[in-house]
Amino acid sequence: MSVRDYMTPDPVVVTPETTVAEIARQLTRYRIGCVPVVDAAGDLVGLVTEADLFVRHSVVPFSSYRAPTLMGNWVDPDRIEQTYGDLGDKRASDVMTTALVTVDAGAPIGEAARLMMQLERNHLPVVSSGRLVGILTRHDLLRALCRRLRT
Repeated sequence: MSVRDYMTPDPVVVTPETTVAEIARQLTRYRIGCVPVVDAAGDLVGLVTEADLFVRHSVVPFSSYRAPTLMGNWVDPDRIEQTYGDLGDKRASDVMTTALVTVDAGAPIGEAARLMMQLERNHLPVVSSGRLVGILTRHDLLRALCRRLRT
């Protein structure tokens, strides 16, 4: 079976100009974990995941100390709520991942699953002839497993 058989086709997408607030609304409205970012020509230029919108702990350079960061910026732990409030000016282009790993729609589903596991990714944009045609998620892989177990 191929990725095409299990992917979520025609995913919800945003543009580089879409605000972080609108991205958060899309993620919650459609109960999805990421949105591909496409330019005016419809070309895939990035991916924003729900994890990109949450505070993370990162190692401070040249130390073993871990401090909170949000969208690549250090955050004062006492000002996290205010920091979220200041995100109004941020756009998809400010927070998206641009080092994309994609999978072809015709690739075997097992190959895509291995790629997701090796790269520790929860979502893979699916392309066909270089164009975005879907998204493959961990949930899609669970559906593939369930189908396999029924046969």
